[in-house]
Amino acid sequence: MDAVTDLPFGARLRRLREAAGLTHEELAVRAGLSRNAVGALERGLHKRPYPHTVRSLAHALGLSEEERSALLLAVPKEGSANASLVPAPATESNLPRPTTSMLGRAQELVEIRTFLQEPRLLTLTGTGGVGKTRLAVEAARDVAQLFSDGAVFVALAPLGDSGFVLPTIAQSLGLRESEDRTPRETLHAYLREKRLLLVLDNFEHVLKAAPEVAKLIEACPRLSVLVTSRAPLRVRGEQEYPVPPLALPASTIAPSVEELVGSASGRLFVERAREVSPTFELAPHNSGAVAAICWRLAGLPLALELAAAQIRFLDPEALLSRLDQALSAVGARDLPQRQRTMWATLDWSHDLLLVEERVLFRRLSVFVGGFMLEAAEAVGAEPGASGGILAEDVLGTLGRLVEQSLVTANLDEKASGLRYRMLEPVRQYALERLEESGEAEETKRRHFVHYVAFAEEADLIYGLLTGTKLTGSEGEAWMDRVEREHDNLRASLGWAKERGDLEAGLRLAGSLCWFW
Repeated sequence: MDAVTDLPFGARLRRLREAAGLTHEELAVRAGLSRNAVGALERGLHKRPYPHTVRSLAHALGLSEEERSALLLAVPKEGSANASLVPAPATESNLPRPTTSMLGRAQELVEIRTFLQEPRLLTLTGTGGVGKTRLAVEAARDVAQLFSDGAVFVALAPLGDSGFVLPTIAQSLGLRESEDRTPRETLHAYLREKRLLLVLDNFEHVLKAAPEVAKLIEACPRLSVLVTSRAPLRVRGEQEYPVPPLALPASTIAPSVEELVGSASGRLFVERAREVSPTFELAPHNSGAVAAICWRLAGLPLALELAAAQIRFLDPEALLSRLDQALSAVGARDLPQRQRTMWATLDWSHDLLLVEERVLFRRLSVFVGGFMLEAAEAVGAEPGASGGILAEDVLGTLGRLVEQSLVTANLDEKASGLRYRMLEPVRQYALERLEESGEAEETKRRHFVHYVAFAEEADLIYGLLTGTKLTGSEGEAWMDRVEREHDNLRASLGWAKERGDLEAGLRLAGSLCWFW
């Protein structure tokens, strides 16, 4: 194949087709295209095919990952015969910095980069746990140099109301609200001439705001928007990009170690297993079980990571046995297969918990955007027959949930402590468990009581400091604390609204008027 590396796309495609021994018609059938379309591509009449078309052709030709990437890069870029864009100077951004390596997404990154070279709306879709956010962040880092005004990441998962989308975007850009301008007007004015990449993460919760995003793109011709969502936005100009699961091992019957780690899902499982158990070794006697686990979990990154976390106390054969039990207990058969596999993985992880761990796990689902230890103690503890968790037991129980990868813990530098969080798919699963337990209303009430007390304390300190404006290090610290808990405060206000409790809602809103 080396002879085709310097050829234009059309000539390269023709050489690859001939090397594969295929006619125009045979390649067209395999790729799901018309014979005329293949001929037009080879003759250069259609100079810039879509990446998904190139991907279909590469699959039909049986190309390797390296050859696929080379074929995509041969597609001429707009404004040049076959040259890459000149990168713009890199700028600062707020993109998250992943702490683990990314595996098996080279092809997707090439395709996403191609899409984002022009101002447009690109939506990464897929089931929960497939790795949309991780891929979006990596892609944004990869193309950030193309955007002279940087790349901005906006987390939408904490929002329960689509009306908060534009204010949240403005906040992420560092824009302040103005009395004489709406959030829409503020954003349009600021972004109108910007060459910027906006990454909107977890949009499925706020799909009613999709028209606002479309209007923003229309008003700002140099703006590119990269969205992650379980469902497309369904607006004009949107390009949907389904994110596939990771590639699976070729076989579950005695695969070699090389064959297993040669697949993205197998490599991910092995790397994560070694992170929790440095003594773990992949060998011929357990490679079949690891391959079977990858297949059972459909190559979903989150499911694989949750399973690999149990290698600290289960060998692959025992893990596979427990996984089979959980998978056979899947209830909703009308859900997509991958989603059922995801829920089965979470069911299985839940089944490994002690009684008090299960109780705390489901109660922690009421926190939105994370929580501190004292909040977990106030909301998660409830002595009595239903739970029997004491406040002093919460720390140890929470630590075990962190160890089992159901809760994450990250250092909050401004708060000088750890802040805990559930990954959104895990939180949604735990919330369903809470609803099924009959404890939802009482847990949400304790959540409300805690954050009302928090807001009233902040309001009191605000009044003691100046009466008009927070000043000094203590005032700044409280401003930061309220900012971090803003999503939980909104959730508490939403609970009061759902119950029709006007007095409770006004009590909370009144305590935060200085902040808002």
